[in-house]
Formats: sequence, C-alpha cells, structure tokens
Amino acid sequence: MKQIMQAYAKHREVSAQESVARTCSLPLKKCSRSVVFIQTDDDALKMSLPMSRLQSMAPDDENVWMSGLPEKYANRPRTPEFERMCLAEFASEYRILYSRQTESKNAIPLLNNMGYIQKRTRGKPAIIRYPRFSEKKQPEKFYSRLLKLYFPHRSNDDLKNTKYPTSEQFYKSGGKHGFAVRPIVTFNKKRYESHGKTMERALEQIEQQGPLINAWNTFAPEVEVDRLECVAQRQSRHDTDENEMDIVPDYQVSGSSSGAMPAIIAPKLSPDFVRKMYQSLNETQASIFYAVREWCFKLVWGHCPEQFFYFVSGGAGCGKSHVIKCIYEEATKILHQLPRFRDQADMSYPAVLLTAFTGTAAFNISGKTLHSLLKLPKSLKPPYQGLGNALDEVRASLSNAEILVIDEISMVSKDLFAYIHWRLQQIKGNKKPFGGMSILAVGDFYQLPPLGKAKPLCVYEDNVLDLWKDYFHMVNLREIMRQKDDHSFAEVLNRIRVKEKTDSLEANDKALLTQAIHDIKDCPSNVLHIYATNKEVDKHNSATVTALHSDIINIQAEDYRKDPRTGEMVLLADMMKGNKRDLPDNIQAAPGVRVMIIRNLDVEDGLVNGTFGTITNIVTTTQDGPKTVNLIGLTLDNQHSGQKFRRKIQGSSDNLVYIEKCEESTSKKGVLRRQFPMKLAFACTAHKVQGMTMESAVVCLKRVLNLEWPMLHSAAQPHLKDCTSQTLMKGKSMLILPSQMHSKI
Repeated sequence: MKQIMQAYAKHREVSAQESVARTCSLPLKKCSRSVVFIQTDDDALKMSLPMSRLQSMAPDDENVWMSGLPEKYANRPRTPEFERMCLAEFASEYRILYSRQTESKNAIPLLNNMGYIQKRTRGKPAIIRYPRFSEKKQPEKFYSRLLKLYFPHRSNDDLKNTKYPTSEQFYKSGGKHGFAVRPIVTFNKKRYESHGKTMERALEQIEQQGPLINAWNTFAPEVEVDRLECVAQRQSRHDTDENEMDIVPDYQVSGSSSGAMPAIIAPKLSPDFVRKMYQSLNETQASIFYAVREWCFKLVWGHCPEQFFYFVSGGAGCGKSHVIKCIYEEATKILHQLPRFRDQADMSYPAVLLTAFTGTAAFNISGKTLHSLLKLPKSLKPPYQGLGNALDEVRASLSNAEILVIDEISMVSKDLFAYIHWRLQQIKGNKKPFGGMSILAVGDFYQLPPLGKAKPLCVYEDNVLDLWKDYFHMVNLREIMRQKDDHSFAEVLNRIRVKEKTDSLEANDKALLTQAIHDIKDCPSNVLHIYATNKEVDKHNSATVTALHSDIINIQAEDYRKDPRTGEMVLLADMMKGNKRDLPDNIQAAPGVRVMIIRNLDVEDGLVNGTFGTITNIVTTTQDGPKTVNLIGLTLDNQHSGQKFRRKIQGSSDNLVYIEKCEESTSKKGVLRRQFPMKLAFACTAHKVQGMTMESAVVCLKRVLNLEWPMLHSAAQPHLKDCTSQTLMKGKSMLILPSQMHSKI
C-alpha cells in the first residue's frame, strides 16, 4: 500500500497519445512562432559562468554572469537601424546564433565579441513575454519595464539621469537627443501591447474579486437559462424514490410514456425489386454474383475464406452497374449476420464499401469517392502520408467493412491504387494486400484512362508497384443488356470496341456510323458539345454565352492573402491568375446559362464534380458599392440531386438548388480564393461525361487523334462534327467514339 500511495503521490497518469510522444521523443507541442522571454527586473535571478571558466578568471573580475538577451541588445551594431531599435523589437525580429549557425552569410556580428544575430523569417516575428508589475504597488519597476522594453538604449544609465533620478520621472519628463521619452515609448508600446490596459484591468479585477461566476450570462443568456433548467430537473430526479430501478446501459427498457418507437431506417430497395434484379442477371453476371455470395456465407460460417480480387469488365451497356447493385444488396444482407454485427457493431456502419474515382460515378452507384472515404491527400507522391489523428475516426467507421467495390477502375492510376492498398493496411492494422479486404474492381480499360500521363492498371511498368497483375482475376461481360431490342447495333458495339487502328470497318458498320455525321452548321446549339481539349471547350462556351445572353453578370474571384503585420486575411486589389485546377477567375452568369459544378460538394446528395444544371435565379445584394452575387439558384438536370441545398432563401417557394461561394487555397502560395464552384457547360471534355446518360450530344472529333486512349460514349441521337467517313478509318481513337452510340456516355 505504501508503494501504491507513493506512486500516486509522485507520479501522474498520462494519455496514450502522450505516452507514444514521449517514447518516440516527439515534441509535445509546436508553435508557428517562437516565444522569447525578456527579463526587465534588476533583482532577477542570474546564471553564473561555468566553474571551469570562473577558476581561470582573476579574483577581482566582476564579469561572472552569463550574457543574456539584454546584454546582446546593448552590444548591437552602431547603425542607424539598430540605434533606433528598442529591446522589444530586437527580441522579436532577431534571433541569437550559436555554433555553426554563425557561419551563415546572413549572420550579423555584435560588438565586443558578444556573438552573432540573424533576422527572423519575414512575417514570423517572435512573441515576446515579460514580467508585469502594478503601476500603483510597484511604480519604479513598472516604469523601468516600459523604458527597458520600448526606449532605445545602450545601458541602464541611459534610462535615468541626475535631473530625473527615477524611472517614472524620466518617462514622464525626460528626453534624449531633443526628443521626449514618453512619445517614443508609447509608439513602440502600441506595436506589442495594443490591449495592455484592458488586460491589466482584467488581471487586477480577478486578483481583487476572483473569477466571475456569472460572466458568461452576458454572452449567452439563453444557454444560462437552459443550464438552470437542467439543474432544476437534475435536483427533482434526485428527490425520487430511493428504491427506483437503476438503468443498465447495455439493456435499457424505455420508460417513455409517449409511445414513440425508435427510428428504423428502411432499406433503399424493396425485397420485390431486389428479387427482380437478381432474376434479370444473365449467366456471366450470375457467376460473379454467386461467387461473391458463396464467399460471404463462408465468412459468416467461420470458414475464414481467402480474400478475393475480381475484375468485372465489359463494354457500355453490359450491366456492370447492375451487377454492383445486386452484389451490394446480397453481400450486405449476408455480412450483417456476422457475430460482431449482432453483438456489438453499429448496423449503420457498412460491410460493403461502394466507391469510384469521380463524384459522378460514385453518385450513380450511391457510393462515395475514394478520396473522401479513405481521406486520401491531393498529392499521391511518395512517401506515404498516414492518417495521423484521423486514424481513430476512419478506423471506427470502416472497421467492419469486408468488401471494397471500385467502379470506373480505368481512371484509377497505379499511384492511387498503391495508396488505397497502404491506407487499408493502416486502417485494418493488417499487412495483407489491401489490409485483408476483398476487392471488386469494375470498369472497362477501353474507356477513359487516368488523368495526366499516368498509365492504366492493366499496363505493366518496370519499377512500379503492380498490385493488379499479381492478384486480380478477370470476368468479362460480353452480352449487351441495354440494347437488347437492337441486335444489329449491339453487334456493332462489340466489334468496334476491340478494333485496332489497322483494321478497316465493314461496309454495314460504316453505313450505320455515318448516319451520325453532320456539318457544324446543322448541329443544334442547345445540345451539349463534347470536345477533346479544354481550350476548345472554353472557346465554345465563351462564344455561346455571348451569342445567347445579353444580361450577363461577371462574377470575379476574390483572392485573399494574410497580412504579415496583422495576421488577418486581406483582399488583394488585383486578382491572381489561377491555373486550371483552381476555382475559375471569372464566371459569366445569367438566367438560362448552362453550368457545371466542378467540386464535390456532397457526393451522397448528388452535388458532385460534373453535375450539370441551368442558372434560374441569381441572388444579389448591394452594400456601399457594386452589386454582389451571394447565391446562384440552379435547376439541375438530375432532379433527385441537391435535396439538402434547396429552399435556402426564406420565404421563397421555388425548389431550386442554391450554391454558395466556397473557399480553397490556390496554386499560388499563401493565396486563398473565394468563388462559386462552377463553370460554363455549353460544352465539356470527354472526361466530364464519363458515366452520364443524355438524349443527344454533339461530339467534335477534330483533335481526338492526338489523345492516347480516348473513349467518348455517344448519346441516343449524337451529332458528330468535324468528322468524315474517312476520318473514322484513321485510327483507334476515331473508332472508339461511335462504339457507344445509343448508349450511356
């Protein structure tokens, strides 16, 4: 018992995080600014020189104390800049150099061999601390502190003289070189003690009266009323019968008299609808469906099956999304029978994760993007960046997941795939591939490739981590389900999808495809135009909005940068020119203009990068200047999207989706931009329409031959411009485009 008591008396409990930090010698705190303490009291403790140096000094030598910041300041260079500098500015703007730091080219030598100093980083002055004294109780120390901190001097003799022997007299009436002392001190003090008087009064009030119990009442009186009501209710509960049954947290019988039952979330799909989905599977679709189903049953029965890696491929219209929905419904139902779900797990946590690279594809399968689900960074360059403090949160939400479904796998690069592998290993705490989770990859490598110069997963590269070749097994869906009633066109789709550039088109196929070729003058202007490059898209959008709309409002981006003096974000007078990844520099808005959202605002709600809509309402305000746009009301093409963003205007009866400005950092360091996350969408590139369905589209093939792996899924009634029957024969890039006519883009 004595040892236990001593342990409690001489030790303290520490958290797991602090234990790890101390074990790994990690700093327990970090500051963006250095903190410097300035001693201004003459009676303060001092540190003597080491004993080895004291023994070698003369007995009558009085320089036995180690030099500090005040001594360094007294020996600053004799230049006009340093002559006018006070001690507070010296400590805040300059740092003392030691050992090898003195060899820096920016090192400034001090007088009398007192060492070297160097100016701190621009915009990051040190925070100064100093002792505080009461003006009434200790006037001499109070005014001495002011003079030492804010009046330029070389020694303490400069702060007093025979005419004004005290610090108070010298501060109020003294002067130097024809200048009064008080204005100089006041000017320098404002830079470092802008709220000094207020803080001193607050400290004196706390010392005299103690902390104010009801101080928060003046800030939040409603909260105080709620607190008092809770206290009254708690007291009334304590006065109840002492024999009242205790509430057991693990098994609590509801004593509510309201009769309300706990909320039960209904399934997304009815059992009859799910049954019809299963019955509509063809033979190949059913094979992968039952393979996953059998694996789930083995896991529930405790047979510990090996994780699977399946790749479901096939052209557009082969029912890949249909297979995903069927597998998700069945696997979720089976895996919820696992003991951990029955005993302790929250049923709201998913057993099957539905993901995709783009927000549009994720919304189509009711999933999330890979970046949002796994908290992936924007830059995927090595080394691997762990989750850090977010690990516990992500691990709690994904700990019960067993299967990861990745749609549109063709757009996933090898760097992203490796990051998914490492992230799942970290989340699951398992060194198996992908943390022991089973992977179902779905997509078509004949479709759009990863962005930039990245190669698809199916292309082998030396010296690159290849998780695809070593693990995944392919299941190819050949039967086109979407065009069951048009066998001739379905056969054309299958033939063109796998054609090489040296193969020629059959006469019947050529005749069918040339029906979609039109002159540019005959193409309707109100139909989405699809181009190969962003330059062509911007040109068409600018020309169309100018031709169709006269009441255009130009919405300029607002760029902010932190003021190094005040630390506040200041609006720049001239807007910075952003690159293609930043929010747009300017948006041309008017009722009836077609736009596209360019950020994933809410994937679950359908407001994703690539959502199309039409501007219907523009909410503006006018305050001391030009008109400012606050909200833009959109009529989305998909009426089921944006339910959370509707009816944002009080009193308005419309059902529009209102978009606000968002803030994000730009490619320019330290610049923050505020702008609406949208751009004109009379035209777009092929990447933006991946996974979308529309009635008709105008597809320009003018520059498609310059692309490496283009895949344009045309619409039900496409209009192709800048294309002839001869260009359809020139290469694979031309042949792939018509392969999806009358199908999903």
